[in-house]
Amino acid sequence: MTVNRFSNLAIDEVTIENFEDVLPESIRLQVEMFLPPSGSFDSKCLRRYLENLKEYEEEDPHSSMTLANRLRLAFMDMSADTICGKFPGADLPLKRRLRCVAEYLIRAGEFDKLRDVNGKLVKKRGVLGKLVVLYQPLPKMQEVLHRQKLLPNEQKRAVNQQNP
Repeated sequence: MTVNRFSNLAIDEVTIENFEDVLPESIRLQVEMFLPPSGSFDSKCLRRYLENLKEYEEEDPHSSMTLANRLRLAFMDMSADTICGKFPGADLPLKRRLRCVAEYLIRAGEFDKLRDVNGKLVKKRGVLGKLVVLYQPLPKMQEVLHRQKLLPNEQKRAVNQQNP
C-alpha cells in the first residue's frame, strides 16, 4: 500500500475537541467547515467522514491504485466529462463511489463541476437517461499526478512549464 495522509493517523482517537492537534493540516482544512460552530458534525460524524476520506486514498487491491488516482488518471486529458463517460463499464456501486470521490476532489481543489455562464450546472443525459453532472479537472489535479509520478513524460513537461 502507498503512504498517504492517513498512514499514521488513529482515526478512532480524533474528536471535535482535538482535531486541530491530531489531524495533518491538509485534512484539517478539509473538515473544518463541517465542525461547530458553522457545521453540524459531532465526533462520531467526523470519524465516519475521515474513514470515508481514508478509503478514497487507499489502494484498491484489484487495481493497485486508489479510487482518487483512478479518477485523476481518467480525467488526465483535462477535458470535462461525466463519471459514466470516463467509466462506461463501471457498475452502479462503483459509479456512486466515484461520484463521492469526485466530491472529495472538488473539496481538495482538483476538480469542479462544469457550469454555464449563468452559474448553472451543465448536465447531459447519461447511459440510463438521467441528467448527470459534468466534472472539470483543474490544474491542481495534474500537479498531484506529477508529484505521484503518474504522468507520462510529455505531460510532466507541460506541468513543469506551468509551475516553474
